[in-house]
Amino acid sequence: MSAVNCKYHTTTPARWRCRHCKISFCPGCVTETKSGSAPDCPVCKRQLQSLGSENLVTPFWSRLREFFIYPANPHPLLLIVALSAIIFLVGLVPAGWTVTFDILVWKIELVYILLFPFLVLFLNYAYNVLSDTAHGHLKPREVTAERLFDNSFVVFELLLLLLFLELFQVAAGSLFKEPGYLTAAVLTSLVSPAVIMVLVIDKQFFSAINPVRVMTVITRIGMPYFIMFAMFYLLDLAQFYLMDILLEYVDYSYSLAVYAFVSMYFYLIMFNMMGYTLYQHHGVLGYDIDVEMHQQEDEGQFDTVSVSPEMRAVEILIHEGKTDQALKELQDMVKKNPSDTDARDRILKLSRLVGNTELHAIQAQLYMSYLIDENKVGQAALVFESCYDYDKTLKPTKAPERLEMAKYFRKKSKYKLATAVLNELHRDFPSFDGIPQAYLIVAQTLCEQFNDDERARKILEFVIKNYGAHPQIPEIQEYLKIVKGLSEN
Repeated sequence: MSAVNCKYHTTTPARWRCRHCKISFCPGCVTETKSGSAPDCPVCKRQLQSLGSENLVTPFWSRLREFFIYPANPHPLLLIVALSAIIFLVGLVPAGWTVTFDILVWKIELVYILLFPFLVLFLNYAYNVLSDTAHGHLKPREVTAERLFDNSFVVFELLLLLLFLELFQVAAGSLFKEPGYLTAAVLTSLVSPAVIMVLVIDKQFFSAINPVRVMTVITRIGMPYFIMFAMFYLLDLAQFYLMDILLEYVDYSYSLAVYAFVSMYFYLIMFNMMGYTLYQHHGVLGYDIDVEMHQQEDEGQFDTVSVSPEMRAVEILIHEGKTDQALKELQDMVKKNPSDTDARDRILKLSRLVGNTELHAIQAQLYMSYLIDENKVGQAALVFESCYDYDKTLKPTKAPERLEMAKYFRKKSKYKLATAVLNELHRDFPSFDGIPQAYLIVAQTLCEQFNDDERARKILEFVIKNYGAHPQIPEIQEYLKIVKGLSEN
């Protein structure tokens, strides 16, 4: 079945779907709640429906290249080479091939008994590969003594399981001759991966030999399990033919080591594939993982999202044309966190987009007041500059704010804005003590930057007439003389 992709990231598999809105969301759009329950739809606020982890995780048949190169990574490859070298040395023991032991129904040569500890060590590592991959660690982890020896008991359980399956085949052959043996061989081959996977999930031997539990895993995974089994069959054939070719060119003394190297390489491919199948279907199996697919470092299909979950919800609302609801959400974000400048900027942009002049003016004034209170006059000036193009009547709500902003604009040589922010200051704040200083700035700007001496003279005379007792009047009178002199010349 093809994956359902996110509506807003069309190449990304979806994690959730809203039945009411008919919208699918990826992990970049909607964040799972801390309690683990399904989150709410950003649009209608109804609880979303999970699409299952198997929709989110890339199918294993689309990652065959990664499985084949997994054992070639430095950590597993170094271990395989080291074990192959040890096996080569053990194979040189003269008595290894001549001394045999009868164990149950098998005759086992001494060399294989000597190699048994290294078999346990490798299976311990392979089990860890399966478990790591099943938990979401898709890249090989460092080989340490702890990882090689800690799960030895589980490895013996794994060996006991394989022995149990082999004895089942022998018993079937004894009871029903060749047809029984062949039937049992096919059956044990089919369930062997599931048995190992159950051991990883439940970590209990008796659970792994429970037919009901094994069949539950197979049926919940469904068709992908049988595809995986078919892949294992092809890998067995590939391993067989590869060995057949290699042994034609390799000296006989190296044959055991070469056989061990190839076998370990292919076993890691299969264990990695089993782990990934568990990872892909962890949702239906009720299996907890450490790393979700969208958290993988190398998964380019998932867009990297740096904004907050609340901001992602706002973006979705805008995409759906619900601008009023988006504006309300943004205002709520600002109330909860006044320092959220991203939300404030978006309110202004969105209110301009929809033509809500009243909201734009209110939010711009609140934003500028907040920034000036935080001693960020420069940022407040930038807000005014961006908003003034849209609304020429816009000004900060407090007289001191307007004066501080005018000083900043004048310092930055933005003279038109400096005069604009002080325009009609005496009408808006008739009792403001800073009016003489403010209008002196306006007069100086008009005279020195725009050569408008006449307007500068009128403003200075207005200040002297109406604010004659202000301490700054002498300075204003001196500047008025300069303006008059310039006018006469």
